[in-house]
Amino acid sequence: MKKLTQKYHKFQGQSRHRGSKRQELEVSFSLVSAIAVIMVAVVYGVLIPFKESTIGTLLYERGFTQFLVMILAGMVIATIVLKFLKLKPEYRSLGKLWIAEHIPLENPGAPEVINLQERLAEDGSLIATRCSRVLDAYIKSGDRAKATEFALDDSSFYLSASESSYSVPRILVWAIPLLGFIGTVVGISKAVSGFSGFLQDAGDVEQIKEGIGTVTGGLAVAFDTTLLALLLSVLVMIPLVLIERYESSLLLGIDIFINDKLLPRLREKNRSLNEDMISQAVEDAIYQSFPTSVGSDNSSAANNTSSVTEGLSQEIIKDRQELMKFFAQQQQANQQVIISQMEAVLGVLEEMKKQNSSISDGLNIPQEITLKLAKNNGNINSKTQTDYPNKNEQEVV
Repeated sequence: MKKLTQKYHKFQGQSRHRGSKRQELEVSFSLVSAIAVIMVAVVYGVLIPFKESTIGTLLYERGFTQFLVMILAGMVIATIVLKFLKLKPEYRSLGKLWIAEHIPLENPGAPEVINLQERLAEDGSLIATRCSRVLDAYIKSGDRAKATEFALDDSSFYLSASESSYSVPRILVWAIPLLGFIGTVVGISKAVSGFSGFLQDAGDVEQIKEGIGTVTGGLAVAFDTTLLALLLSVLVMIPLVLIERYESSLLLGIDIFINDKLLPRLREKNRSLNEDMISQAVEDAIYQSFPTSVGSDNSSAANNTSSVTEGLSQEIIKDRQELMKFFAQQQQANQQVIISQMEAVLGVLEEMKKQNSSISDGLNIPQEITLKLAKNNGNINSKTQTDYPNKNEQEVV
């Protein structure tokens, strides 16, 4: 198996750098077709001594659709095998330590970073190639943000290429049952035509037997072609889905490696402007735009240019300071507005709280009145009870 993988990668080595740079995991359609034809020829050759068996009858005596179904199934199987031979070494490469900890990736112009990028580009594995592209973008831009953006674009390109590489096998899996149904139609039409001929020549017993054999032979073709097509479509569809998930897991692992192990070690470009950078940029622009040597006035022209450069630099720095001061004042004003709005909101809440307390006090007044009334009624009842016994005593007397 290992020797077969090495031979296959040697055969495909030249196609890695041909055409699109993001098609390392694709397989050649011509190679797939050739392997499928060889596989079908081997199967039919092995079954020659067994033509009278059930499998031999299914392949040799059920029409042309059986051969086409075998060819399409062989192409799908060849695609699955070639994909697996490509993906297995990539999984082994994913487990290696590609970027050592001692390499100073903070400096994009360091010789160690450049040598690392070149070694990764020469390795040939998918993870090394993608890391080399990210490092190349980092070396050219000197910014981690640019390298991150490139890594995201590279990942989306690989996902699109992986998805498109399975379009042809999916079509083949879809076409296999259709060929089986075509064989079913051919077999039924053959049976119907034989049955009509049988009814016309039904005068002899031998002719009746022959007619019945024609009808049953056509039905056998109809059912056997459908059986083989459905069986092969199921057998090739399951491995195809598994190998597609296998490739998706590989691409996801490479993305995780780049995002977790490579990009965090890169340095972000400092975008802040200081006075020295502004002065140098203005000076370079003036020296490039205006000539500094006119005959004998070379030194005076150079001095004038230097004075103009210094004046422009001071003006730019002054404008920048005023702009920063304006932003600071604007920020302070926004903070004051926010504080005043918060104070107004707190005042409104306090006013609502006072209103709620007054309302609650108003609700307590009826309760106090009710308690006083109940107390007065109690006093009246007690007084009445003390008066009635005195009256009764007087009547008795």
